[in-house]
Amino acid sequence: DDQGRPVAVEVHPGNTADPTTVPSQVEKLRVRFGLEHVVLVGDRGMLTQAQIAKLREHPELGWISALRSTDIRKLVEGEALQLSLFDQQDLAQITSPDYPGERLVACFNPLLKDERRRKREELLLATEQDLDKIAREAARRTKTPLGKDAIGVKVSKVLNRRKMGKHFELTIEDGGLRYARKAAAIEKESALDGVYVIRTSEPEHKLSAEDTVRSYKSLSQVERAFRCLKG
Repeated sequence: DDQGRPVAVEVHPGNTADPTTVPSQVEKLRVRFGLEHVVLVGDRGMLTQAQIAKLREHPELGWISALRSTDIRKLVEGEALQLSLFDQQDLAQITSPDYPGERLVACFNPLLKDERRRKREELLLATEQDLDKIAREAARRTKTPLGKDAIGVKVSKVLNRRKMGKHFELTIEDGGLRYARKAAAIEKESALDGVYVIRTSEPEHKLSAEDTVRSYKSLSQVERAFRCLKG
């Protein structure tokens, strides 16, 4: 409920995909609890675009979710979202023809910005350390040189481990490895640090922008319940 207390709990097998659990829970809320209007709050993995399309077929169901970073970038590039909005405020309602019938609430959290930049830099440094090890090994192997295919396999493992491949320019040759950060790409990504966009079907007279954001943040209570259950 709005106080964070579970009114019902159902445990699914561990290999159950999140989106597949939505229809049964909606039916439980409507039939078992007799609720006339239900607003589902789910993260981007739970309320996928396909799920939202299905929910639109039922006017008695509303929803609140969030946009992925790639979608937020499209809003910025299409000028539907002006980052200068956050110079004077940390929350603003915007519209986009890409999301008809929806309300978008753009938010900025300076603490989240600092945390994302700190984490990105840590991942970049750790990746560079691992790449340096591969480069030194390739340079050291003079009698039996490492071929570029073998180096490529090692490099792929390093990049996949921390998902940092998009931030590096690589040159792989027989017996050698060179790399450099893609400074422009990193700067472009970091421009959106701390920015997130909440999307909802609910009109403003039913749910204010502030309450929309507050409702989405309440997912942290669900995550806490998951941790308790698993522990």
